Amino acid sequence: MYGAFVVPEYNIFMTKLHHEITINAPVEKVFRTLADLESVRFTNPLVKTVKIISSNKEGVGSARHCDFKDGKFVEERVTAFEPNKSISFELYEHQWPLVFMRWTNGLEKGGDSTLLISDTEYDLKFGIAGKIMNTLIMRRKFSQIIDDALGKLKSYVETGATAS
Repeated sequence: MYGAFVVPEYNIFMTKLHHEITINAPVEKVFRTLADLESVRFTNPLVKTVKIISSNKEGVGSARHCDFKDGKFVEERVTAFEPNKSISFELYEHQWPLVFMRWTNGLEKGGDSTLLISDTEYDLKFGIAGKIMNTLIMRRKFSQIIDDALGKLKSYVETGATAS
């Protein structure tokens, strides 16, 4: 491991999402795309623009600012970086009703393909009202957003097709 930020543990009520997708490309190509912080504009259909906001463009501590098509923004930074194995991120500035959000994209080589395993953790603001909102709406919405982004990532890595 090349280093990691210390990320505090949050309450046991945080939401955990797990997604997997097989990408028909070598692990090195998939990792290069994930490690290129600007490539999110090609793989996440919600992102309008992205800008690197850290002095380093790759690795632990590298950060990006993403503007979304709906006018909102997020700032994300890399918290762990293992070439061709995994990359972890955290949201640290945003306009969403979140206490925190972090995720890891792990990669497993499978011959000429790569299994991408995405694990996301988050917690909403607003106490019990946030828990209810999460159960009724947000968990499903975040899961769909991740599914869409992973599908676009697969398409981009395999064919060069960009998100729209």
